[in-house]
Amino acid sequence: MTEYQSITQKELEELISKQDSVIVDVQEKWEFADFNIGGINIPPHEITERLDELNDYKNIIVVCTNGTRSAIVARLLSKKLPDKKIYHLEEGIY
Repeated sequence: MTEYQSITQKELEELISKQDSVIVDVQEKWEFADFNIGGINIPPHEITERLDELNDYKNIIVVCTNGTRSAIVARLLSKKLPDKKIYHLEEGIY
């Protein structure tokens, strides 16, 4: 069973155009302030306390700098939010 789906930058552009999609950027706040591609900034250590912020979305796209943290958070979200489609930007935002 696939817990989440890895996507490319091109697939991200297609997904984010859907109304029920959101980008969750799991960079630390200072990293997000430095550079981001939009979305909600939820650092990994805050994710379980802020799950309610994702209730309105069907597609959750998790991103980070290089794809490492986002893969970990995507796996966690797929377990915590089994009714959502979880995606992971495999190459990161840089």
